Amino acid sequence: MQVKLFPLLLSTVAVSSVAVHAVADTSSSAAADEALLGEYVVTGTVQEHIPKIAVLPSLAPDLEDVTLRGIVRRDIELSGMYDVISDSKAPPGLYGFNDPVAVDEWRKLGAEAIVKVAARKHASGKIEVFGIAYFPSVGKDPVYEKSLLVDAKDIRVTSHRITDALLGALTGRPGGFASHFVFSGKWGKNRRIFSMDSDGHDLKPLTDPNQTAIAPAWGPQDTIFYAESKNYSPFKLLCWDGVKHINIAAPFKTSIYSVAFDKDRKRMALAVAEKLGSSIYVGNTDGSGMKKVSSTPLSTHPAFSPSGKLAWIGGNPKKRGSQRVYVDNKPVSPAGFTAAAPTFCDTEDGIRLVYSVAVYGDKQDLVMSDEKGQGIARLTRNQATNKYPACSPDGRLIAFFSDRGKKPGIYFMSLKRWRTIKLNGQFGESLRWEALPPATGAAP
Repeated sequence: MQVKLFPLLLSTVAVSSVAVHAVADTSSSAAADEALLGEYVVTGTVQEHIPKIAVLPSLAPDLEDVTLRGIVRRDIELSGMYDVISDSKAPPGLYGFNDPVAVDEWRKLGAEAIVKVAARKHASGKIEVFGIAYFPSVGKDPVYEKSLLVDAKDIRVTSHRITDALLGALTGRPGGFASHFVFSGKWGKNRRIFSMDSDGHDLKPLTDPNQTAIAPAWGPQDTIFYAESKNYSPFKLLCWDGVKHINIAAPFKTSIYSVAFDKDRKRMALAVAEKLGSSIYVGNTDGSGMKKVSSTPLSTHPAFSPSGKLAWIGGNPKKRGSQRVYVDNKPVSPAGFTAAAPTFCDTEDGIRLVYSVAVYGDKQDLVMSDEKGQGIARLTRNQATNKYPACSPDGRLIAFFSDRGKKPGIYFMSLKRWRTIKLNGQFGESLRWEALPPATGAAP
């Protein structure tokens, strides 16, 4: 079950979260009643009002100003919460660093919120960053105003932090764009681990292209844990600390298929190959103190809830289509639908469980429920393959891989407005989304 496990990994759902989507048995789902998956959240029968927002244009040629303004505007577009007014409709006027905002003129264009951001070089050698926001219906006094100095190398992350602060001022809940992704993607014949900013910028491969790396997860102190196989050997647990790759001394001789950490990064869960399937073990982040917690013959893809609950995919490797989401060892997803890749979203309305299910026509849809599986609703419906959901740190967005419209990539769905937008053309597995470490200087 060790050296010969890797070929099996690519051909059957019984042993790996990596292959769950590729070989999911849709025949059982075809016979199941899709009404069990709940109502589709986007019915088209009710047109929700989408607030209009103005992100003021800039005529400054400075790279830092162009970068700041472009990132903030793109983040707000990706949030799905606003209809961003086109630059072409901007009223005549001055848009320099110190020029005032023509609140009344933007209000006449229908702007329900107004944002201005600007950046310029400072005498100190740093970059001066400025952000301000208004609610025209409230008055001409800003609801947010901030000026700070940052190093030139930090302008991108500062831009995301400014967006998060602006969203906090406008909505009462800070955004989640000061964050990053990690996922496993195909590179030639193998899979590698990639990291990427929340807006799709700075895509970086992190692992050896000659090895197969899968199932990454953010670990303690912003490290990245993952499983790697060398020349078809069992998958071992490694950690990337930003400088070097470190072997984690997990007490298992068989393959490790996936890894997850709790909210405080003090507990680690592993999906481990066993003689007739796989099991979930939980222990310390250094691999010590591991104890088996699952009871299903097949157990893979662990995921911790912010409340401390642990989900995984459980089933019977001898019964195709039996894979369901288990939370604390209890099945919570509908029977008859092959489930995969559970994750949790800490939303304004409480913690939500999101996962994919195989449906008729060899497709996979995303569904959402509470932590116990109740109140289930469909997030996608018969739109090709939608898999590996990941939630933004603020709980208002879901990112997932989709090949809808023959345009594969990462898509964002707003859990506030139910709008979907494509981020980029990356496609892979095991998508994870985490906040960046807190800023060490003055926060936006």
